[in-house]
Amino acid sequence: MKAKQFAICDSDIGYLRMLQAYLQKKGLADFEILIFDGVSKALEVSQQKPFAILLIGEGIYDASVAQISASKIYILQEDGARGITGYSTVAKYQSVESLITQVLEEFTLDESCVSAGRRGKNRTALISFYSPDRHGGQSMAALGAAQVLADEGHQVLYLNLMPFTGFEELLQTSYEADVTDFMYFVLNHSEKLLYKLDSLKRCIHGVDYLPPALDYADLLHIEKRDWETAMNLLLYSSDYTYIVADLSETCQGFYDLLESSDRIYLLTDRSNLHSQSMLKHFRRLLQTKECSKILEHAVEFELPGNWEESCGNCENLASSPIGIRMKGVLGGK
Repeated sequence: MKAKQFAICDSDIGYLRMLQAYLQKKGLADFEILIFDGVSKALEVSQQKPFAILLIGEGIYDASVAQISASKIYILQEDGARGITGYSTVAKYQSVESLITQVLEEFTLDESCVSAGRRGKNRTALISFYSPDRHGGQSMAALGAAQVLADEGHQVLYLNLMPFTGFEELLQTSYEADVTDFMYFVLNHSEKLLYKLDSLKRCIHGVDYLPPALDYADLLHIEKRDWETAMNLLLYSSDYTYIVADLSETCQGFYDLLESSDRIYLLTDRSNLHSQSMLKHFRRLLQTKECSKILEHAVEFELPGNWEESCGNCENLASSPIGIRMKGVLGGK
């Protein structure tokens, strides 16, 4: 059983099931999702084990809600006509993603709400992608590999640390916060990593990802020791099987991230003399810095011709020529 309970109480059964399905698909760490169509049942269950979060519909609210044992209670506000006070409110009729993000953001910032630690779990595997010549296909290869792993049944977190990604255009979406917001918060509230992760993460083809940085300068300002702290928290405190890191030199902990990677995939173009020269330069630099572990774990690969044609379908890269190539690369073929 999950450490904490996320309860939803509303008279609209369709709405309840829709929220439950979304939350279960999102895979909230630490939370078991419970739904109730009556306040009395929610009250009874909360006496056995207090809820961490309770969302209760404005239309079903009555005075007995005050007796429900919950760390945080939110009123799902419909029109505000009932004038319920003393609780946090969240608009019921908005996108589910926005609703849950708002709830988790406020819950995370509440000093009385503490996350359950996950230290001691098996370490998550870290695989990194890098291209010394800044090959345009690096992110597509990394995301494609992440989707292949997700299709194989793994829980995958994709972290894009490139200075520019174009994801908002490619995925036709928008981000209000990004990976740097996650980093800055977690460095000050490490015990709440899982909640912050849940509030920020998006999902594409079964792969969780944090929105990439809007301004790469924000990545540059994160110090080496902070990258190490945040990555260790993710590797030892999350439920992921794999973390796929899409790396660039914007990280002050660049070499340390490579050093701690279980496998490093170096994208190159063997038909391009300039690309090959830069890769040899990078390998020579690693030898000079005595980074033998990075070299031992490095695997070179190429993308198929016309790989660019797959970029318009980022939500299904696993089935594209890029994904097919990455399946072979991950399998050592």
